[in-house]
Amino acid sequence: MKKTFCIPAALFFFAACAGSGRPGAPVSRQSAVVQAGRTYALGKVPDQEREQAFQDLLTAAHAAALKKHDGAAEVGFSYSLAPKGAVYPFSEVEVSCLIMKADSSSGKKLCSDFFKAVDGGFKNIVKDE
Repeated sequence: MKKTFCIPAALFFFAACAGSGRPGAPVSRQSAVVQAGRTYALGKVPDQEREQAFQDLLTAAHAAALKKHDGAAEVGFSYSLAPKGAVYPFSEVEVSCLIMKADSSSGKKLCSDFFKAVDGGFKNIVKDE
């Protein structure tokens, strides 16, 4: 590989790493922030049906929260799912309710209703555990 190619390539990758993600950088009003989060124990034994049922529950809870807050579709509201189990990653998962920073004042109630719907359906998913 030629030296003339390596130097510009290295500079390109170095410049790409020096983006706005540095600590202390101002957060844009278009950035998503975690409004609330909860951890759910799905079970110690892998079960694809249970995992899919939980994923479906999250989707339904998101839709129910939006429906309850008619017109909230314009609010930047979503959720994230992160595995937290030590041996089996999906034995425990963390669900975070995400709101656009600009919509954070209206997001508390949306997140509250989202987690109420998740909690209500969760009992049915893990009842056999």
